[in-house]
Amino acid sequence: MSRSYLDPPLPIVALATVAGKSALAVLRASGKGCLELLAPCFSRGEKLLAAPGHSLVHGHFVDPGDSEAIDEVLVAVFRAPASPTGEDQFEISCHGSPVIVRRILSVLETAGFSPALPGEFSFRAFANGKEDLVGAEAVDELVSAPGEAARAEALRRLGGGLSRRLEMARKTMLGLLAEAEVRLDYAEEDGSPSELFPAERLRSFRDKLSSLSASWSIGKLHSEGVRVVIAGSANAGKSSLFNLLVREERAIVSPEPGTTRDWIESGFELAGIPVRLVDTAGLREGTGTVEAIGMDRSRSLAAGADVVICLADATLGLGPADEELLARRADAIRAWNKVDRSDAAPAPRGWIALSALEGRGLPELLGALEVRLRELESRAGGLFGSGSDGRASGSTLPLARRGEAAIPSSSDTAVFDFVVASPRQKRLLDRAVASLEGTLAIVEAGPDAPILLDAAALELRDAADALGELTGEIASPEVLETIFSGFCLGK
Repeated sequence: MSRSYLDPPLPIVALATVAGKSALAVLRASGKGCLELLAPCFSRGEKLLAAPGHSLVHGHFVDPGDSEAIDEVLVAVFRAPASPTGEDQFEISCHGSPVIVRRILSVLETAGFSPALPGEFSFRAFANGKEDLVGAEAVDELVSAPGEAARAEALRRLGGGLSRRLEMARKTMLGLLAEAEVRLDYAEEDGSPSELFPAERLRSFRDKLSSLSASWSIGKLHSEGVRVVIAGSANAGKSSLFNLLVREERAIVSPEPGTTRDWIESGFELAGIPVRLVDTAGLREGTGTVEAIGMDRSRSLAAGADVVICLADATLGLGPADEELLARRADAIRAWNKVDRSDAAPAPRGWIALSALEGRGLPELLGALEVRLRELESRAGGLFGSGSDGRASGSTLPLARRGEAAIPSSSDTAVFDFVVASPRQKRLLDRAVASLEGTLAIVEAGPDAPILLDAAALELRDAADALGELTGEIASPEVLETIFSGFCLGK
């Protein structure tokens, strides 16, 4: 019978490093009694059981069935509640042979450990109050970050700053609601929406959350990357340039026109932004059905690309296919290839002189591409804005220290200078903003009446609930399973 995340917590184990041959592998386990289950499988069981939290114990992993030593290992011991999951926990560092890893996992499962579900360690950290949903998602986003900007943004969210700001906003909303509900319960008490829900404070929260929601465009760009298409006439050297940019022989290079009949994609990183580079079939009068289909795809890819590099053959000049491409994508970066050839014509004005064979002109091409990436990043930011390091512009709310009040003053107009990359977070932020807009509409309308106060309270409650769902203070089993089931094993 399969387990679920909400079943009673059993001791679990999983490989935390990438499967396959490596110098070292790490196996992670967590759960009440996990150290006691490990002790019979360890050559220094008494030393292990006496080890304090955050300590290392050296020894051999042993199969209790036949007392055979499987590998020399190092065990990191973590004690509840001061562990990453809030439970007793250990990590075994062993040699990275797949044979060793399979044998250790098999012995541990025989000893009573259950194979961990994807993301179950992060789920237990969430369930035991070690991190909220924003932090849990940041763990997964950090693992899968495709570029430097996405990595930096995920690490900032993992640090808890965004969660603290959202918590402060929610506490303020709940404080306002508490006063309103007292007035609603006692009809003789005076009170109106405009008195109980200060418009200035509501507008401040609306603007902050709206700005944070807008940051999703930047987060999406940094996490999904920018599609850059190399297009141009047949035999212009597109595949050579593709291989040069991705630094490996991915595309077949041949002097025969029409060698590339379909598109191929690979990636690299530029200025912290992931680039999804696409090599396309050359544009010319097709000699067959298959090649014609490939050229149709090339035109479609160029039309939908974030950036197009129009590559022209310096020995032939611009042909009809190049002119057609530039007419459709006037914003294309223009590269004049094969300038190393003796019969090459000089690069026209506005074109980058390039030799994909020798690498000449590559710094200039990458510089032009970086400018385009920064323009896309700036447009994605809109009113939100973005700095050159991928961080949002704007001042920062002071972080609440432990024991201090976590409610910002109504005069605080600082923005939430974080970037969100989760569609779930974007959706809940939009819901909170819409509910705050509804509250403001009631507050700013007249005349005041008890029914208006009730309606304003309902709208503000929904905004607070949306933030609660965002951080996980309010969460359904279905939502939790959806989030954590997408994580890697061992996280």
